[in-house]
Amino acid sequence: MISPKFLLLLWIWTITIEARYTDEFQHFMKKFSKQYPTEEEMSRRSDIFATNLELIERFNREDAAKNITYAINEFADLTDNEWKQFLMSSKPGKNDNIPKIKPFSSKTLPVSVDWRNDNGTNHVTNIKYQGPCGSCWAFATAAAIESAVSIRGGALENLSAQELLDCTPISDKCGGGEPSEALAYARDHGVTLARLYPYYFISTTCKTDLPVAAKISGWVAAESEDEMAGVLANNGPMIVCANFATNKNRFYHSGIAEDAECGIEPTHALIVIGYGPDYWLLKNSYSKIWGENGYMRVKRGVNWCGIMTEKPLLPIL
Repeated sequence: MISPKFLLLLWIWTITIEARYTDEFQHFMKKFSKQYPTEEEMSRRSDIFATNLELIERFNREDAAKNITYAINEFADLTDNEWKQFLMSSKPGKNDNIPKIKPFSSKTLPVSVDWRNDNGTNHVTNIKYQGPCGSCWAFATAAAIESAVSIRGGALENLSAQELLDCTPISDKCGGGEPSEALAYARDHGVTLARLYPYYFISTTCKTDLPVAAKISGWVAAESEDEMAGVLANNGPMIVCANFATNKNRFYHSGIAEDAECGIEPTHALIVIGYGPDYWLLKNSYSKIWGENGYMRVKRGVNWCGIMTEKPLLPIL
């Protein structure tokens, strides 16, 4: 028979846990300016949040020895299916007929690279926020071209991801697209500035009457992680695609990510802007609140989350 004292302690423990979740949820709502249309919806979101908070706490325990941390972010009140709206649909990439770049000897490469500080010069624009639209492919393409222009002596300016989202002819818009198709659009038509064609979080009607700020002549691909390091160090940031459909990637906060449960089919596009001896440095489009101020370090040399499933691409001016 269960003693009354045990039942009392269990009740107190349950109330304490529920109060903590309630406090955490209230803080979350305030921090991320969350509003819900009804009390019922707020209660549902609170339950989802509690489930995700338990998940984050478990991840932190599991990966504590690896110095990888996870944290509450704006995605914490979303179900797994809702989270996938921030991703693009998994689809086979177009790896054929892409020009290859001359290989580089790893002996000549620097130990680390970060294009935010190239001998004191920054060649990477600010972190963007794509919102609940699978437009990562457009943001990654714009970001890679922005850096290419700056590295070759041009101004470091934000290009229009919205133009690439709206005007790239072969894409599913917010459902996802191929960076190679966005690069083809930038080659054929060029891209205007973001301030002239701002982002709306949805696809809109393509506008073609705005001045061109950047145009590329083509792009090249890396065949391996070693080759990606050489291209990155000698030329600049590259577009990469990886499988982001895991909760460890959703709630990543810091450290060198190495999710063993990750698939290899690409669901998200980013750019790689640097590397260290054991990691790649990625720029994301989930705002500065996510990850390491909008960036992510991932384990190098292991095809992390299928980062080489689609060949990394470098735009050529």
